[in-house]
Amino acid sequence: MVPDWFKEYLSFHKSERNAIIVLIVFLIGLIGFNMCQRLFYKDDWQEVRLKFGPQILAFVEKTDSLEEKEDDHKPWIPETRELFAFDPNTLDSIGWVALGFSPKQAASIINYRNAGAIFLKPEDLKKLFVVDDERYEELKPYVEIQELPEESPKFETPPKWQKPKYEPIVVELNSADSTELVKLKGIGPSYSKRIIKYRDMLGGYVSKEQLLEVYGMDSARFLPILESLQLDTTIRQRININTAEAKELAHHPYIDWNQAKAIANYRKQHGNYTDLNQIKKIHLINEEVFGRLKPYLTVE
Repeated sequence: MVPDWFKEYLSFHKSERNAIIVLIVFLIGLIGFNMCQRLFYKDDWQEVRLKFGPQILAFVEKTDSLEEKEDDHKPWIPETRELFAFDPNTLDSIGWVALGFSPKQAASIINYRNAGAIFLKPEDLKKLFVVDDERYEELKPYVEIQELPEESPKFETPPKWQKPKYEPIVVELNSADSTELVKLKGIGPSYSKRIIKYRDMLGGYVSKEQLLEVYGMDSARFLPILESLQLDTTIRQRININTAEAKELAHHPYIDWNQAKAIANYRKQHGNYTDLNQIKKIHLINEEVFGRLKPYLTVE
C-alpha cells in the first residue's frame, strides 16, 4: 500500500500537468533541433574556404614557389646574358649581374672585396660561396686580372679568433701597476686589481709564492708567470709595534684581532719592544706566525 502522504506528494493539478507536458515537448524539440543542426552544420574553416578559396590557393602557390627558390642552390641566371672579359678586382655590381649573378650575390661579392679580399689568380673565384665548380669553369676563360699596385690593401690585423701572442716580459711585483700586470699571461684586469690590493694589505711581497694567497690564484695560473716576475724586497712597508694600536695591527692579513690585542697589551704591560723576538713570548705568536710576520714588523 502506498502511503497517503506519498500520493499527495505525487498528485498534480490540471495546470501543473499541462506545464509539465509543455516542458517535455520543448525539451524534445530542442534535442531534435540540435540533431538536425549537426547534419547541416559547416564549420568555420569550411565557410572560410568557400568564401576565400581563390585567395588561399594563390597564397599556397606563392609560398610553394618561394620554398622551391630557397631550395635551389644554383646561381641566379638572367634570361638573357653574354659573358665578357672582366677583372674581378674592379668589376662593379652591374657587371657581376650581367655575368649571371643575382643583385644580392653581386652585393655580397662587392662587400667581400671591400673587406680587403684580392683576386690574384682566376682560381681565387672559388673562394666566393656563390661560385660553384660549374660556374667557375664557365667564367675562367674570361678572367683577366690586371697587375696590382704595390700599395694594394692587405689584411693587417689578425683575425679575432687568433689567440694573442704574449711576448716575454719581466714585471717587478712590488712596483708594477695594473697596466703592467695584465701583460702577464693569464692575468686580466680583475686579477691585477687583486694582486695590487693584497700587496697594499701586506705592505709588499717578500716572496713570489705569496701570490698564491691572492683570492682565486692557483698553481695553474701562477707557475706560467713565475719566470716573468722579479721581486724587490726592499720595497715594503713595516708596522712599528711600539706605536701601532691593535686596530692597525689587525688590519694586516697575517695578524688576527686576538693576536693584535695581545701585542698591544704586552707593550703596555712591559714597555716598548727592543727586539722583535720579544713578541714570541706572547702565547698566541708561535714560530710559524713569527716567521711570516717578521718581515713586516719593526721596533723603530
